[in-house]
Amino acid sequence: MINRRADDLGEMADINVTPLVDVMLVLLIIFIVTAPMLVQGVKVNLPKQTAPALTSKHQEPLVLTLTSDRLIYLGDQPVHLKLLASRLGATLGGEPRPVFLKADEKLPYGFVVKVLAILDQVGVEQVGMVTRPEGR
Repeated sequence: MINRRADDLGEMADINVTPLVDVMLVLLIIFIVTAPMLVQGVKVNLPKQTAPALTSKHQEPLVLTLTSDRLIYLGDQPVHLKLLASRLGATLGGEPRPVFLKADEKLPYGFVVKVLAILDQVGVEQVGMVTRPEGR
């Protein structure tokens, strides 16, 4: 009687792999069909700007606002684009700090990239893009 129970447990311990194989084949087909769609994209004429990749550190951020009229505000103070690097350098005091960038959605992409390049030249290692939630 003891041997019979051991045989019953042995039969129950087998795993039915057929459903697992079915699921894996379905996933394989899904990946084969969707993979070519991930490679395609929309062609865009991107602006050219040389700037190395940004790294991150956590400190109190500065707020840099770009209006639709291409006016730049460092905090509440207006700053001309040509003077932005020197003003940021003076404000940062040699310490890398993150900057929150609030840019109007109607600004040309190239203008925003120029400001980002200046931030990188000054030593800003972390830039946060401020947005508003959808529907507001």
